[in-house]
Amino acid sequence: MTEKSPHSSRRTDRQVRRAPGWIAPALAGAVAIAVTWGIGSTLFRGALVERGLPEQVNEASADARMMWEQGARLADLASQAQALSTLAPEESASRLSTLAASLSQGSALLGELRFDGQEPPALPRSFSPDAVVALVTNVTDASAAMPAFAEPSLSRDSALAQIAFQINLDARGAVATLGKERDLDLALPLSKVSGEEEQKDQPVACLPHGELLDPAKVITEAQNIEPTAVARALDRGYALDFLLQLTAARGADASKDAIEARRSELGRQLRGLRAAVDAQCADLRAPAYALPEGGLEELTALTAAAEEDFADALVVAAGNTDGAAGAKISAVAFHALTAHQGSNSEYRILETDGSKK
Repeated sequence: MTEKSPHSSRRTDRQVRRAPGWIAPALAGAVAIAVTWGIGSTLFRGALVERGLPEQVNEASADARMMWEQGARLADLASQAQALSTLAPEESASRLSTLAASLSQGSALLGELRFDGQEPPALPRSFSPDAVVALVTNVTDASAAMPAFAEPSLSRDSALAQIAFQINLDARGAVATLGKERDLDLALPLSKVSGEEEQKDQPVACLPHGELLDPAKVITEAQNIEPTAVARALDRGYALDFLLQLTAARGADASKDAIEARRSELGRQLRGLRAAVDAQCADLRAPAYALPEGGLEELTALTAAAEEDFADALVVAAGNTDGAAGAKISAVAFHALTAHQGSNSEYRILETDGSKK
């Protein structure tokens, strides 16, 4: 919705829920890696010195191996969730099946690293609330921390963040069927940082170039990933606020209180996001926003799309921000997503075939 934004001309054509156009390049890298190395392949442990690892694994970076190991962990959790869903009562079965699908999709995006002779995960043989709580706790713990990669990558870390938030939300949905969600101290997605990082509380640097707000602009320098991801989330939030103002101005009086309540909550989210950025940075609010032709007649659809764009951008920002600043943004993203899912139960950060209309 900024003047430079490529989204504007496409909004009136948005007939189905899909990830916004700028998310596709972020996932493409992870998908390409998964396809290149082979999803779900079995790799041998054996006597590594004598037999060696398969060539593609032997030459892979430590970052790639960590990603595959995370994929295998998600696959094991998916197997447990699916097995438990077949034993559960109807409502719990549906939520557990959804969780299993998200875990499997995350594993497929990342790939799996397994060894010959590795023990398969223990699968539940009966249903119990304790079994659900144990599974959900393991899933939220898996979502809580990004692996310590040596090299930053916008596409990889964005995909990991989307997986972390989706499986965390689905895990909470599964435990909610037990009526015990408030009694559990579940980890938030991407919430864990090391003690050293926590003490630093290093703010996010200023956006180096305004043109990087354009989601079509490729980020070529690693140091620009973090400030750009956060600035784009702020930009999407400001654009959403603009649309909400237009909707309130043109809508019925009965809807204005609800819109103002949403704007008030959005303001808190934007202040929380802005607080993670260096205080010396200029305000990233764009001076003007543009609507596509006929946009005033499509404000409801445009606003719904902007809500999703903002939620997706928050997740990407959380996945590409380090230390305490990343934990702060993750908290903002989690609360925004929880509220958005409450008003739009069909919204998913990751989409499965069954979730598409």
